[in-house]
Amino acid sequence: MSGECQTKNVGTYDDSDSDDEAPPLDEADIALLKTYGLGPYSTSIKAAEEEIKKHQQKVKDLIGIKESDTGLSQPSQWDLVGDKQMMSEEAPLQVARCTKIISADESGEGGDGGGGGAGAGAGGDAAGAPGGLGALGA
Repeated sequence: MSGECQTKNVGTYDDSDSDDEAPPLDEADIALLKTYGLGPYSTSIKAAEEEIKKHQQKVKDLIGIKESDTGLSQPSQWDLVGDKQMMSEEAPLQVARCTKIISADESGEGGDGGGGGAGAGAGGDAAGAPGGLGALGA
């Protein structure tokens, strides 16, 4: 008898007892089930988290402007007077659109087209230099 189970099931069980319904839960049982598995500080932590959320919403409402992905700083950090002065002192920027790319073998001169690339708009007459601002009227 060395490999067999040494305990016996001495109780007699009747399958008809399993049909009995459990008694309905009262308010105390429901409260116990709600608190089952919660730690001793769960309710105070939850209350603190709700208070933090409330304060965050209040701060967002007071700021008035939501953070955007445009890269602008907050209006409180803007320096409009300084920006206006800087814009009046500097030369305005010129913007051009490239409509045709001339490759080196089409120009007939070889190289990069006579050196009229990036520096052509910086000063003199760039109307005849390929790759410069050309006919855009710089």
